[in-house]
Amino acid sequence: MNLANTFEYQYERLDNDKLIAIVNNSRNFQPLAVETAYLELQRRILSPDQLTLVNESFNLYLKRKVEQQNNELTNPQPKVVRKKPAKQNFLSAIRLINTVALTVLAVFLISLMQGDTVILHMIANPHSYRPSFIFIAVPYLMLPFGAIGFGLRRQLGWIMLAWAVMYNALQQGYFLKNDITIKLDRHLGDSISDDDIIKGAIVFAFYLTLTIVVCLPGIRAKMKAGMATMFITMITAVGFLVLQVMKVI
Repeated sequence: MNLANTFEYQYERLDNDKLIAIVNNSRNFQPLAVETAYLELQRRILSPDQLTLVNESFNLYLKRKVEQQNNELTNPQPKVVRKKPAKQNFLSAIRLINTVALTVLAVFLISLMQGDTVILHMIANPHSYRPSFIFIAVPYLMLPFGAIGFGLRRQLGWIMLAWAVMYNALQQGYFLKNDITIKLDRHLGDSISDDDIIKGAIVFAFYLTLTIVVCLPGIRAKMKAGMATMFITMITAVGFLVLQVMKVI
């Protein structure tokens, strides 16, 4: 039994008032239900008032139906296009954060394995504790601890790592400039080898690259580090190096 026959079978058993209510409230019923109710009422004997009401309601229904069909033809609904999931950009912020954190930790561990443990021995030896020692230990420890916090996407981790790489970039740049100056000197040039210059340039480029990466807008946004935080961190790193160069600390 199809849907039309189902409506006809049901509506034959409804009284006039219920059928009239369906036609009058056509917005609340399926089009087939309204039209079947109207046809059923046409077979019955209705009072003039009822017949007028039914015809007016049905004409209003037909008018509304035609308008809807015209609107659909005039303004067809756009097809829903399913977008494929966007592939994660290789240089996405999260990927860069993880790469930087792991790289810094790896470089730090490699330097330890190669014997760069002087500062650690000084930290372990209470006799080394002097006011000036703090300014040696702080830049050294800021790198690994900053990298860990940076990898965990903490703002403090960003500040620590950003300060450390900025400071090291400035320090290595300062050392490289002095080495190049000495290398170009006719009397002192032999005291510094070309390998030393190349190594210094590589280390400087490494820290400079890290400085640029950690200060990228996307990275800072993930760390909730604004421009003010970045500039304060940069000024602090510059000031720290200036004090060291001037032998203040």
